[in-house]
Amino acid sequence: MKQIKLVQAFNDLETGLHYNAGDMYPRYLEPTPERVAFLREHGVFEEVDEGTGETFEKPTDKNTVDEIKGYLDQVGIEYDNAAKKADLLALITD
Repeated sequence: MKQIKLVQAFNDLETGLHYNAGDMYPRYLEPTPERVAFLREHGVFEEVDEGTGETFEKPTDKNTVDEIKGYLDQVGIEYDNAAKKADLLALITD
């Protein structure tokens, strides 16, 4: 999993660690996909490319299927490789 930059502080109930806004998550242990989805749904982080520190741009219908799949791979969202563009976009939550 790529590291994610936190935009708000929280206590990680899975590890017992406290994180501040601006910290990179995870520190030590790989979180479960369910934990990542929960944090994403609650606006705790923004996805950041750990190599460049850039925030990943959320794809739209103007992106290609390959670009959308690349985004999904970067943020750890699983998908059916044969899925259509609309189905892939539907996997992305705000």
